Amino acid sequence: MPEIPQFPEALAEALNNFPELDLDLPDPEDENIPDSEFENVVDIAWKVCDRFDLQTEIWRGRILRIIRDREKKGGDGRGSGFLNWLKEREISKSQAYALIELANSADTLIDKGHLDPDSINNFSKRAFVETAKSPTEVQQMVTDAAKKGDRITRREVKQLADEWTAVSSDLLPDEIRAKATSGSMPPRYLAPLVREMEVRLVGH
Repeated sequence: MPEIPQFPEALAEALNNFPELDLDLPDPEDENIPDSEFENVVDIAWKVCDRFDLQTEIWRGRILRIIRDREKKGGDGRGSGFLNWLKEREISKSQAYALIELANSADTLIDKGHLDPDSINNFSKRAFVETAKSPTEVQQMVTDAAKKGDRITRREVKQLADEWTAVSSDLLPDEIRAKATSGSMPPRYLAPLVREMEVRLVGH
């Protein structure tokens, strides 16, 4: 887990050295810029924002986590100091815990050795959250791709998770699993079926 600067001076220096989000956006009224080039530049800029958004929210989650943990150790036991801190910054309790969960997911993936901190930049925020919710085997495949420099999208993660669900579930007959593995039966259609069967199995 990345270390947090221990003293106010070090923290202030870290903030001063934090890279600024300075994007060179194209002029929307410049008719000399081809549409394809305009769309490409805008798409790249959007992905940069996505990356900053993810990194920022992971760190917000880490900050909220230490505030909550500090309150647990020395507060009144009811967490009122943490709730007041959230209220002052207009953050709902559900938002706070969603950010903490995101930070926990990031730290778990890093601690397990599945994720190089530098490769977080290759995820969109939604792709990262989807990866954190996926089975361990899917996490490993996705993070391996991220380490190679592949850009990870939520759609790709979800598709991979669906494929893994379809080919690994013991609830499906061997014949259907074989078809999913060979690609003759799209896994995306089988994954919802497997989840429904799992729900019914638990219900009984």
